[in-house]
Amino acid sequence: MGPVYGAKAVSLRGRICPWCIADGSAHEKYGAEFTDAAGVGGHRRGWDEVPKEVVEEVAYRTPGFSGWQQERWWTHCGDAADFLGPAGRGEVEAYGSELVEALRADVGGMSDQNWQAYYQALDKKHGPTAYVFRCLHCGKVGGYSDSH
Repeated sequence: MGPVYGAKAVSLRGRICPWCIADGSAHEKYGAEFTDAAGVGGHRRGWDEVPKEVVEEVAYRTPGFSGWQQERWWTHCGDAADFLGPAGRGEVEAYGSELVEALRADVGGMSDQNWQAYYQALDKKHGPTAYVFRCLHCGKVGGYSDSH
């Protein structure tokens, strides 16, 4: 399980079962959030806006993951995507050019030279790291990257 946010989050680490996350009882009982609701879709280039119910499903009833900075959840086809995991350059290349282009688009106005240096440095464990998702509806891969 990834991070837990909320007033009682420190005391909850390692004490919430996956079933209590999935049925929403951990959120109801402790106010626990597993991904910042503001980080679910819509705010990035090419990320879909999603209904409030989808944001709540991810934030309150889906185990999160740990990133270098504030985690975000990629959205596509009007829904939250499936989190596949962190990735370095090798893993990104295994997913193919579609993911490489999505990551490049997400970083925005980086020069070609800076992008190449950043891309070459992608590392699953030491950053910068890519976070990979797959659309539940069409199978497209996407995501973002960040660094410490």
